This record gives sequence, C-alpha cells and structure tokens, in this order.
Amino acid sequence: MSLQNLLQWAPRKGIDLLGTGDCLHPGWCEELSDFLVEDGSGLLRPKQGGALRFVLTVEVEAIFPAGERDARIHLLVVVPGRGAAERLRSDLGSHADLGAEAIPSFRMTAAELAERILNASPQALLAAAHIWSPCSSVYGSKNGFSSLAECFGGLADDIACVETGLSSDPGMCWRFADLDGKQVLSASAANSLRNLGRECTLFRGDLSYTGLTQALKGLPGTCIQGTIEKVSELGPFFFNGHRECQIAKSPIETHFEGRRCPACRKELTIGAFQRMLELATRSPEELDIVVEQGWIRSRRLKTPPFRKSIPLHSIISATYGVKGRESRTVQNLYEKALSGDATERQILFDLAEADLTTLVGQQVAEGILRVREGYFKITPGYDGVWGQLDIFEERETAELMQLKLF
Repeated sequence: MSLQNLLQWAPRKGIDLLGTGDCLHPGWCEELSDFLVEDGSGLLRPKQGGALRFVLTVEVEAIFPAGERDARIHLLVVVPGRGAAERLRSDLGSHADLGAEAIPSFRMTAAELAERILNASPQALLAAAHIWSPCSSVYGSKNGFSSLAECFGGLADDIACVETGLSSDPGMCWRFADLDGKQVLSASAANSLRNLGRECTLFRGDLSYTGLTQALKGLPGTCIQGTIEKVSELGPFFFNGHRECQIAKSPIETHFEGRRCPACRKELTIGAFQRMLELATRSPEELDIVVEQGWIRSRRLKTPPFRKSIPLHSIISATYGVKGRESRTVQNLYEKALSGDATERQILFDLAEADLTTLVGQQVAEGILRVREGYFKITPGYDGVWGQLDIFEERETAELMQLKLF
C-alpha cells in the first residue's frame, strides 16, 4: 500500500474523500507529506492536483481491566490537519510505540484515551469502531458493555458516531435505543487496494473538515446521505462459532444447543448478530423498514438509509467458483473492469446489462445482475472465518468454467 497507489485507485472506486489511516505513524506521515498538502479546509489534497481529498485518520486501541478480563476497545480518530496530528502524536507517543506496524495500543481506559485525544485536539472526531464485533468493540460479546456510557462514562456524548464494521449494518444499530441520536458511519480498512471503499459513507454538502464535522455529529449543514454496506453475513464475525473446529451456529441453534462447541466443549465466540439480538430494544416490525430502489430505510427513525453491496472482486470469484487462494483470471477480469470510465460502484449498481456485458463479459454481468436482484446465497461468517458467497449452482459454475476455457 502506498500513497501513489491510493491516488490511482480512489477514482476507480468512485471515492472523493479518503481517510489516510495511521496518521500517527512517523514513516507513513513522511509519505503523506511527500504527496499531499493542506487545502485550507482541514483536509489534504494531492500535490499533483485533482478533486480527491484526504482526511487524517487513525484507529487506536484502549486495553483495560473490565471484570475478569481485559477489554479491548477500538476508536476511529479523525483530526483537522497536520498540526492537530502532530499534537496528538506528541501527547500519545510516550504511551505506545507509534512506529509499530500495528494499531497503536494504549494501556488506559477507553474514557481516558478519548479524553487525551480531545485534550490534544479539541476538534477531533471520535467514532466507536466496528460496533458489534466480538473482540474489540463497545458492544462486542467479549467486552460486554451494554451502553456507550458504561464504556466511556461522562465522555459518551463526545463519541460523535459509530462505525458498523464488516459484520453488521445500520439496520442492526437501529434496533438498539442506546444508539439513538448517534450517526452511523461505514468505512473499510484498506488493507488491500481491491478492498478500498468496499464500505463507504455518502455525504451531501460541503467537502471540508467543518462539513465532515457537521455530518458525523448530526449538526445542520453537510449530512450523511446514506452508507454502502458489504452484506454483513459475509463478515468474519456474523454468526456464533468456533474456528478451530469449523463449527458455526445461528442464534437459534445456540439458544437450544448451548454456547459451547459441540466438538471440543470450548466456549463459542458469540457473533455480532446474536449480540445485537441480546441488546435490542426494538423489533424489526417497530422500525417500519422499507426498501426503495435498493436503499433500506426506517420510516420510524428517519435515519440515513443504507444499501447492501457485494464487492466486484467477490462476484467475479463466485462466478467462476474460485474460493480461497488468489486467481490470476479473477484479478485480470477485475482490473480490466476498472480500467474504463465506470467506477466500481457504478458497475455494481447502475450500468445496464448491455454495458455490463461489454465491460466484464456475459458470465460476470449475469452474476452482477443476480446480486442486484438478491438471487444469491450466503454461508455466514463466524469466529474470524469469512462468509461464503454462492451466486450460481455448481452445474452453472462448471459450465461457465468450460466457456472460459474455450
């Protein structure tokens, strides 16, 4: 991953504003300085020009005793410009190795870490990351907090928003009254270029740090128009399960069969879906859910809608029955699809069948159309194991492979 690659790939993905990630890492900060300059609004722009903007971000971890085990809470931090990032780096540098190739980890409570960040940069925005994931989130089953106040104390109101993560979506957040009034953000760790923007947030209004603040805090002005969410069942912590024994359990199965692995009797990792059901204060019926042109919204809560998505690379892989290891065929098709004028989001949601066929071929075009219409099947992810996508029956996949060979 490099700044040059991000500059090249963000337009292919239809991204206008990109978080830098790890703005406290000295080496990465040097690379950011080589390619980006401040634009006067709290954001950064490429030295070479262009419409793309960056905002300085970092994900941090607080580790602290909570009951019989340590809690691990991840926060997404957004800061307005290099000066704020430098002050934050100066204040936090004595508490963690900021040059390590890992998320900066701090031995202090989540409230103490949030307070230090806001003291160093009062305009910083804090988001509770991947809010339902088991191991490193506020509501995660391994941490056990049942409210933001229980985790952050008097600083709960300073948590501007929550981020859904890959194993949940806004619909799950809507069912829990503790999140009423909090904006729901969707973002995606860019650990590879193809994963860039697999989840994202759409804004309407001013592209500036002030506009971003208005949107993430729900203030008048710039607002969140909606979010794009990778189908949460594909996430690695949706169902309950035990990775070592390859055991996955739905909440209903867990209710009747217990929380221990039937193979080794160790405790199952309780996934995001069950944890949400345990804390939910509303039923799905109370939300009055409607789907309009692919967008899912609650008529009761009137919160920004979301749209479910499956990344193009995953659709291509499922079309040709490729599982696990990388495939050169899949990668070539993926890069070819993004080499034209259409962004990945336009390919997934907007292009007509004829245009899709010209761009990616008949087989992949059929896969995209089936996903748009909901004609696919998922084996949900669990305990760190990603969910499995199937678009075609085995017979159809075999026929497609034969067509590809000839």
